[in-house]
Amino acid sequence: MGYGEAEPTARLLSGSLARYVIAAILARMATGGSAVAIILLARSYGEQGMMAGAMAACLTAPHLLGPVYGKSIEKSSRPLHIIALACVLFSGGFQLAIWGFEWQWPGLVFLALLVCGCCSSFLMGGLSTQLLALVDNQVTVRRRAQSWDTLSYGIGLTLGPFFIALLTAHYPYQLVIGVIMALPLATAIIILRLSRSTKVVDKHGVEHPGIRQILSIVFSSGPLKRTLLMTSSAAFCVAALPIVAIYFAASWQQSQTSGAYLVTFYGVGCILGGLLIMLKPLRDEATALLFKVGVMLLITLLVVGLSQNFTWAVVGYLLCGVVNSIFFAVTLAARSEYSPEKGAAQIYMWVAAAKIGAASLGTLVAGILVDKAIYLPLIMAIVVLTLSLVLCFGRQSQRRQNHTATIGK
Repeated sequence: MGYGEAEPTARLLSGSLARYVIAAILARMATGGSAVAIILLARSYGEQGMMAGAMAACLTAPHLLGPVYGKSIEKSSRPLHIIALACVLFSGGFQLAIWGFEWQWPGLVFLALLVCGCCSSFLMGGLSTQLLALVDNQVTVRRRAQSWDTLSYGIGLTLGPFFIALLTAHYPYQLVIGVIMALPLATAIIILRLSRSTKVVDKHGVEHPGIRQILSIVFSSGPLKRTLLMTSSAAFCVAALPIVAIYFAASWQQSQTSGAYLVTFYGVGCILGGLLIMLKPLRDEATALLFKVGVMLLITLLVVGLSQNFTWAVVGYLLCGVVNSIFFAVTLAARSEYSPEKGAAQIYMWVAAAKIGAASLGTLVAGILVDKAIYLPLIMAIVVLTLSLVLCFGRQSQRRQNHTATIGK
């Protein structure tokens, strides 16, 4: 699949990149645990499921404004300062939400969580847009850095919910959640120090593409269109896994915590996938990798769909995590390699917004279908991903066959 040679460990992580990875993990532990934190708080204060879901939606809905955030980052000569401010506002906003629960002011909770939702875009995709400025402009070096970024997502999104679940069994919810949601404050300190080592670019008077121009760039570029569609369809499909996990456990007479363990194994797979491509970066062209890894993701979804017992499902979820982590790294490479210099941050955030929107839709559809039949969400996911692969790469494959036939004559 185009893996490069492994390099000595000492060369895998430079000083600036090491600080970035630490900052990213801390930030993503908070964002990864935020939805679980809100559900726990809502339930502890006696809120109904609908209210808890609406509060959790406040954390994801603002991601759809990603292109707006991307433009603010692109226009700034000190984008890391904007991200540091977002880290502070996220931590402050979440503490305000905790107080809103204590004071029984739901309006304050919703408002604070909307602020957190806006800021979390900067902690996730926004932070990733600044990664390549910290490393050399070589494909192998850039992809290794993106592999570290992928790993930071896997670690953060696994450890955040894990520590909340572990510590809330022994300490008050408000204390545990307050501490974990304060982690972005440490991220802010680290990236402010990083900003001192990055070159200040004077962007005064520089024209930046508007939304129409960005959309024109994306839809006139074959590689960017394929990146957008494949990223969105994969997010839609994978969103079904956490919901199906709970129903799988029940159908096999397992406890509900068994379903949570399946999701945990998926997270472990994400970390393993990130480690794999960190040690041996992918070298193939990004579009080719989208197809190859997309097919692998389809196969792992089939493995999950064919699961007949808990052990088989564990293997399927683990493999899904590994492959989806690699797929995510490929989409990061595609976003950066196919985007023009002007508008790169906006395109990055457009794809991120589409991914969040598709994941939200996937969760909604999976929730509706799973009540009709447990395997229906996975069948839907497999169909959607298959259609996306055909739409994105079917014509390319036909052209190659025609070209080969012409040469043969």
